[in-house]
Amino acid sequence: MVKLNIIYASEMGTAMDVADRTEAIAKEKGVDVIQFGMDSVSMNDLQTMNKLLIITSTTGDGDLPMMGEEFWNELLESELDLSATEYSVCALGDSSHHDFCGAGKKVDARLEELGAKKVLDRQECDGDTEGSEEWAELSMEKLGVI
Repeated sequence: MVKLNIIYASEMGTAMDVADRTEAIAKEKGVDVIQFGMDSVSMNDLQTMNKLLIITSTTGDGDLPMMGEEFWNELLESELDLSATEYSVCALGDSSHHDFCGAGKKVDARLEELGAKKVLDRQECDGDTEGSEEWAELSMEKLGVI
């Protein structure tokens, strides 16, 4: 069975809540799933993840939460070949800020640069989690895990 990997970076807990709910949806559908806080994922780990969902909130000027900074810095410097990875991103933000969903946009763009295949357009949640459950289910369908 193919394993679904969920990676999240959360500042105030909302992205972690979305990750928990996404994991619960996957388990309800019989998907083999594992969830990680973003900074616990090394670049070697990332390269082995073929089915990937990324959930991140945005802080500051479009930055990743503190628990995603190390991952982001390593991803930026990396020259990984992620052509075997299929993914989708759920970005949390607030449209009243200048760089709306900036963290999710940056991670999404960098994964594509490294050859990963986006299976579904980025979900951008504005000030709440509306649309995240629909994104999770559709992403799992597009990844072929359900």
